[in-house]
Amino acid sequence: MLREAFISRSAGAAYLGTMRDPIRALVAALALVPGTPGLAVASDDHELAREALTSGQIRPLGEIVNSVQSRCRGKVIEVELERTSREGGDLWLYQLRMMMPKGDILRLDVDAATTQILKVKGQGALDACHAGS
Repeated sequence: MLREAFISRSAGAAYLGTMRDPIRALVAALALVPGTPGLAVASDDHELAREALTSGQIRPLGEIVNSVQSRCRGKVIEVELERTSREGGDLWLYQLRMMMPKGDILRLDVDAATTQILKVKGQGALDACHAGS
């Protein structure tokens, strides 16, 4: 799972809005704590994600967000990038949280290589998005 520092640097203000400053404050606070392993791991995660993007294994975050928001009636509010093992090999997944117009939160798994929505969870999921689109 990618750490907050990666999410903050990669998602940008358009996706995190006012969450950006608290995340920076948290990262800065963690930097003051001796022996905090999270900061080194976040850098490694960022490099893995960058390599996956440049090698064509994943699509850019902006493309994923635009694709999902055009197919679903909500706004992406959180993003994580995970590498998972599935039948036939490794798979990169963007795990999104999306706020729907009525305030419901959906969780979506999106294939990072194809932008295909693999799974949608949450109240109103069937009406909002269709897995496999």
